[in-house]
Amino acid sequence: MRVEIINTGTELLLGQVTNTHLGFLAQSLFGLGLRVERQVTVPDGAAIAEALEDAMSRADLILVTGGLGPTSDDITREATAEAFGKKLIFHQEILDGIAAKFAARKFAMNDLQKAQAMVPEGGVVLDNKFGTAPGLIVQNDKTIAVLLPGPPNELRPMWDKEALPWLKKKFADRLPPMHEVGLRILGMGETRVQILVEDEVKALGAVEVGYCARPGEVDLRLIGPDKDLVEKTAALARTKLSDVIYTEGNETMEQVVVRLARAAGKTIAMAESCTGGLVASRITNVSHSSEAFRYGWVTYANEAKITELGVATTLLEKHGAVSAEVAQAMAEGALRGSGADVAVAVTGIAGPTGGTPEKPVGLVYFAIATRAGKTSTLEKNLSPVRETFKYMASQIALDLVRRALI
Repeated sequence: MRVEIINTGTELLLGQVTNTHLGFLAQSLFGLGLRVERQVTVPDGAAIAEALEDAMSRADLILVTGGLGPTSDDITREATAEAFGKKLIFHQEILDGIAAKFAARKFAMNDLQKAQAMVPEGGVVLDNKFGTAPGLIVQNDKTIAVLLPGPPNELRPMWDKEALPWLKKKFADRLPPMHEVGLRILGMGETRVQILVEDEVKALGAVEVGYCARPGEVDLRLIGPDKDLVEKTAALARTKLSDVIYTEGNETMEQVVVRLARAAGKTIAMAESCTGGLVASRITNVSHSSEAFRYGWVTYANEAKITELGVATTLLEKHGAVSAEVAQAMAEGALRGSGADVAVAVTGIAGPTGGTPEKPVGLVYFAIATRAGKTSTLEKNLSPVRETFKYMASQIALDLVRRALI
């Protein structure tokens, strides 16, 4: 089956909104044995109809996101009806449902909402639990189009609860099995990963090998229809890359850290300078992080390092704030002040200014201290781009906690 996605919305092409739909839908479809072959993004208006007609010349399944609202630029319903040669039929029960949602929130409904009750003849209506625009499934003897709302908080539950079950039932006898193992790797580039594993992996059999590189890390994907073969190749990759794999699947580093800390009954703390609280923020994005995270300090100024963490003035004068010695003192101060089992510290030069020949932009020091009395430091030279630097530094800091926990 050929699958394509059409994302609609001028705001996407203006860069005002980040399009996250492809990742979500593609991963879900992969679980059915389907692969997205093409994605296009078009502005609101006539381009939607053009994109639909183009996709229908190739695709068996088309997912369209956005353009189901009540305003004049929301024409996905109309464009789809025209492309499939179907009339739009008014459904009173849909409008009544919309009216009930407005009434429950004590909002006044206007006449524009009637547009959302129009359904292409023979279309399947997908209930929207979190918004007013229902989704739709429209089909002919060649192509199926699934129309989904644009907001992710509406699209995702609708997809999981309405569209996906419909597709599973529709194509139960046509969906080939597909298996994937994803390994997330920190501190090694994609070419080095390929050199270490690809030839031996491919020698085991027909498995698709793919790489997704991000600053300082890479995802290794192993895909194939034979589950046993995929697992066999994954076992080989795990052996070759054991020291740099931090998780499998889509788990984030912060999720790994919280999971490990909770499982071990350990608590963590952190002292941050150049990352400005990003490490703590990422940890607290994880549900149940309160069971593991105790304290976090953002000691951006030297005075804060002295008063909050007990860093000696003499250390700062002798070595400077960006140094292994100060990072170690910060970690030890955080451990002492929090009563945690593990504390991590990070101090560096995020740029784009502030560097010197001896300490260039991108230089960062980390320290990890544990209740068992072990303390170690690490020096890295990261990206001179400020936001990238901060993310990479936070990732390394979390990885040091991960390693301490295991």
